[in-house]
Amino acid sequence: MLTALFVPGLAVAGGPDDFTAAIPITSPLHEPLVFGADLTEPPVRAGEWIVFTNFDGGKMNFCGWGNNDPQNNCSTIFDGEVLPFTGDPGRRAAVVQVMRNDLGKFNIHVTDVRPASGDYDMEMIGDWNPAPGGGFAGVAPSIDCFNSDGGEVSYTLDYTNAATGIAKAVLQEIAHTWGLEHVDSKSDLLYPTTQSVPDPTFLDECFQIVRLDDNAQPVPENNISCPNQHSQFCNGSNFQNSYQELLQIFGPGSPDLTAPTVEITAPAEGAEVDPKFDLQITAADNLSPQILAVSLKIDGPSAAETDPTAWPSPSDLTFPIAGLAAGEYTITATVVDEDKNEAVDIVHFTVKGEPAPGTTGEPGTTGEPGTTTGDDSTTGDEPDPTGEPTPTTGGGSQTGGVTGATGGPGDSATTGDQSGGDDGCACRSDLAPTSGAPALLLLLGLARGRRRARR
Repeated sequence: MLTALFVPGLAVAGGPDDFTAAIPITSPLHEPLVFGADLTEPPVRAGEWIVFTNFDGGKMNFCGWGNNDPQNNCSTIFDGEVLPFTGDPGRRAAVVQVMRNDLGKFNIHVTDVRPASGDYDMEMIGDWNPAPGGGFAGVAPSIDCFNSDGGEVSYTLDYTNAATGIAKAVLQEIAHTWGLEHVDSKSDLLYPTTQSVPDPTFLDECFQIVRLDDNAQPVPENNISCPNQHSQFCNGSNFQNSYQELLQIFGPGSPDLTAPTVEITAPAEGAEVDPKFDLQITAADNLSPQILAVSLKIDGPSAAETDPTAWPSPSDLTFPIAGLAAGEYTITATVVDEDKNEAVDIVHFTVKGEPAPGTTGEPGTTGEPGTTTGDDSTTGDEPDPTGEPTPTTGGGSQTGGVTGATGGPGDSATTGDQSGGDDGCACRSDLAPTSGAPALLLLLGLARGRRRARR
């Protein structure tokens, strides 16, 4: 996984915000329905399972008691509207990336596109209308031992700006619908509150099943919902091994081996362009959403390249370019997905005009010292390093704060790491001349990213 990459202006990983560090993840006010408690093994053989993350909201319908199916937005909780998730496409992709890191151990696939047919789980990620007033992160309407009842709907509130905080709450609510209960380990994803280690996961270890008391403290649970599911891997039905139970129900995961796609749509192959033009590329992946690392390289009388910059997939990206000397050029666009599958597209084009004095026509050679033709300022809205989302311009477009650069190798400002919380980062990838090349003004300040409309 490309865990060091960040969507411009957005933090991909880290723990829940301190402000929300002690609230219950699952609503303590709701008594879930229990299915399959008398089963002694999964009713169906382990196989691929789909989790649909619904960020777009929608009208939930009460389709009858016990009917909690995602196909018709059926809910056993209420007739009402779930408001859309407030995060932009980058933040949505960050939430799904965290989920995939945990669910990838099992044969479970996460998507933000509703499956056209078949059985699946749906997680509604947003806010209820009216909102429930806070105090918890999500609701699982049922506990389904061995996932015996198939696809169900669960809910995660838009309760924090932290992508990981949202993702971990989603994982717990969905896990309840697979028969998992709360356990007394802060390192396990089934710990009942958000007061946890930065990156809890499904652990291959038996832990005491617990509930929260009136002081929101975990105490041993005597009323076990899925005793037969738990006792297969632990000494007693009041202990749970989250990892082994999910492995039994779904089977082991496998890596994504399908490469993403990338196409340079402008300039066209063999085109002649003015010194100032728009470089346009489209990037997509078989998994949606996906965080793609996009890098660019220009070879010709002037030469430059970028460090990888992360963008949510699918995206149409536009990079305004200026300052190339006249002559013949090659642009190479490289895209790498989260599983390190790579795609490359190459286009040859010509910049109009007379060759600059002293230029031999060979890449990386010049008779003039490097000088700057424009200031080194950010032309787009600079991402807020405090972790606040970057301003958007409507239609899902993003403004990545990237500047033209001069002199030596590009200085990437992608400095956040996955273990230090959701501090955000000013995700920049300066397109700088390679060694010996004339200084350029290569304006990538408005790398406009637009998410494609789904069909």
